[in-house]
Amino acid sequence: IPYATAERFAPPVAVQPWTNVRDCTNFGPVVPQDTVRPRPEPLTLPLSEADGLNLNIWTPATQAGEKLPVYVWIHGGGFAMGSGAESTYDGRSFASNGIVVVTINYRLNVLGFFASQATMTESGTTGNWGILDQIEALKWVQNNIAAFGGDPNRVTVGGESAGSYSVSALIMSSLAAGLFQNAIMESGSILGAPANQQYARGNLARSIEVGEQLMFTFGAADDAAGLAKLRAVDVDILTAISPLDADFTKVPSFLMVPTFDNYVMDDEPDQQVLTGNINKVNLLWGFNSDEGFIFVPNITNQSLYEMLAAKSFGYDRAQLVMQRFTAANDEQAYINARKILGHGMFMTVMKPYADALAAKGANVYGYYFDYVSAEDRRMGMGALHADEIAYAFNNLPRDATTEQRRVAAEMHSRWVNFIKNSDPNKGDTPSGITWGKYDPNAFKVMSFRNKPTFETHPLKKDVEFMEDIMFGAGSTHFD
Repeated sequence: IPYATAERFAPPVAVQPWTNVRDCTNFGPVVPQDTVRPRPEPLTLPLSEADGLNLNIWTPATQAGEKLPVYVWIHGGGFAMGSGAESTYDGRSFASNGIVVVTINYRLNVLGFFASQATMTESGTTGNWGILDQIEALKWVQNNIAAFGGDPNRVTVGGESAGSYSVSALIMSSLAAGLFQNAIMESGSILGAPANQQYARGNLARSIEVGEQLMFTFGAADDAAGLAKLRAVDVDILTAISPLDADFTKVPSFLMVPTFDNYVMDDEPDQQVLTGNINKVNLLWGFNSDEGFIFVPNITNQSLYEMLAAKSFGYDRAQLVMQRFTAANDEQAYINARKILGHGMFMTVMKPYADALAAKGANVYGYYFDYVSAEDRRMGMGALHADEIAYAFNNLPRDATTEQRRVAAEMHSRWVNFIKNSDPNKGDTPSGITWGKYDPNAFKVMSFRNKPTFETHPLKKDVEFMEDIMFGAGSTHFD
């Protein structure tokens, strides 16, 4: 179902109502994204800049006005690829448990996060077109979800990776205030933006500089005429020039991420979160045990490790990081590179949100996903980035083991309970274990392994150390 339209590099506009019956029984087009390199399925869906801003709904309701809880899911993909139509996000399991599920598409990479002075002058904002799309989708939900049996006053917004970054941005944004009551953040927050774009780091002025470099590539200046020229460039060229490279030991020049433009989000994001000046919502949050694995090649040696630390945390603070995560040889350097990248992009950057919302009196619950097959565990692997999604959605493959299905049943039931009741304990709990509220000092979480356990976080000391490195006194994380 289309929810908005948008001119390139401009805020979205609510879609115009139609009068005839529209066939919405199949997934719609996907927003343009890099097609030179592989992208997530479904590969058969067309790409469309004009019609890509659409959403999908799974509902168990048989009539309007049933006031069922709503789960709005924002897909990941590094702000560069993906769609709400991916099979892992199929909403049938949630719908079978009485929840209306909405998955959305939003503009990506250059189309979604290009920043320039010209667009700031034109629109009063820049660099956050994709986040504005998400806000428009949430407004659509407020205005229309009752027709599908949903309750606009019982909305949970969730996402993983870039989707979790997005959820955290919505928690920060005054533009999204009142559009949702609960949030689920899986692996990451917008405070990890410096690890995605090491030069711009979300900073407005430097994001505009990166935009100027892109415009220069097309012989355009950062003015109205240059903006018009860039708007006329073939969309496939724009998406190909800004690829997502899963090897984060490299530095992609034009990969674009949200900007702290002081309109959609505050220009001092760490201070905004640390002082608690964010929308009060209930929060379920967590991360996986080996988040960095897929982003660090196994050829990473000590030199690459030191470079990765420097570009992630700044040279001076990288020395402190490497004193804690010492590497006497290349094998240890590879392991530690996975650790520090996971901390900088997906782990530590979530804790300030949990701390701030707990201090505001919201219901906050932390988790740690560490379910790994015995074979992978023997190979030195933990739970990888995005592994938890299929368990939370209860969308395991048909050949899943009995043990995997037991883990999925536990996780899915807890997500269902939180979406319905803002509490993962209210409802079906297969293990019967009480999932206690998050306390910043105790830092206890529900750990999902072959058997769930409520425990002090196994990475507590590492996360707290990295939190001080990234956000403590003298930090230059967003400078």
